[in-house]
Amino acid sequence: MHIKPDCITCIMNQTLNVTKLLQVDDAMAKKLLDSTAKILQDASMQQTPPQIAKDTYAKIAEITGVDDPVKKAKLHATQMALEVDTSVVENLHDAIKFAVIGNVIDFGSQKQLDLNETIATHLHRAFGIDDFEAFEKELKDAKTMVYIGDNTGEHIFDKKLIETIKALYNIEIYYFVRGKPIINDVTCDEAALLKEVATIVDTGVPTPGYDLGYANAYSKKLFEEADIVLAKGMGNYESLYDVTKRTLYYLFIVKCSVVSQDIGQPVGELVFSRH
Repeated sequence: MHIKPDCITCIMNQTLNVTKLLQVDDAMAKKLLDSTAKILQDASMQQTPPQIAKDTYAKIAEITGVDDPVKKAKLHATQMALEVDTSVVENLHDAIKFAVIGNVIDFGSQKQLDLNETIATHLHRAFGIDDFEAFEKELKDAKTMVYIGDNTGEHIFDKKLIETIKALYNIEIYYFVRGKPIINDVTCDEAALLKEVATIVDTGVPTPGYDLGYANAYSKKLFEEADIVLAKGMGNYESLYDVTKRTLYYLFIVKCSVVSQDIGQPVGELVFSRH
């Protein structure tokens, strides 16, 4: 999905949020904002938002000397997720709904949603797009599944869905993570909490979304050959929708106007779409 003008302001706001998280002084904040503005000025409108975010956060890390500038937010998100009551999940459809609610944990989104409030309001809410029946049917014969992770904290919700799937089906699940810290996306370090339920795969991808142009050979092979691929979060949607020829399940909450227009669902809507 190519960037739109709204993406430009969103990425600038992300940089501003990082300056606050790192508590830098005004001079450093301006330097970081100027660097992001230069990246955006030089960017092509044919690029995806995750591709531009990759350059933005690499520059932030270079200037500040902080390799993982959003680490503090990731630690907080994980702790918050670990405290959530999972007993509300009674079946597979509940687990999918629960997992997508975890998608509200997103440092980089245009619209920030409250986790506890979203659990209370969305757990019994219908999806705007719901391809659950097709997913359940495919699971019956599937032997392998690739689950492409998204944000740290959200991965705790992913774990509950993976546990539910494996309790019902004899299936090997590969959990894809980013190759290096980028925004608050899950990497091998954070995904260690899932190693008992899935095989953790470092994709080598430095973008906040599984970009095939950056993916290593091992993850590409798994991606192409898996019986089912579930891509979690908007970054994976932005990176893969209309790019890959294989069928994917996209699972996310619509959190920005650009994706809202692209998929035809309002901001705040739940999406579980087979495409």
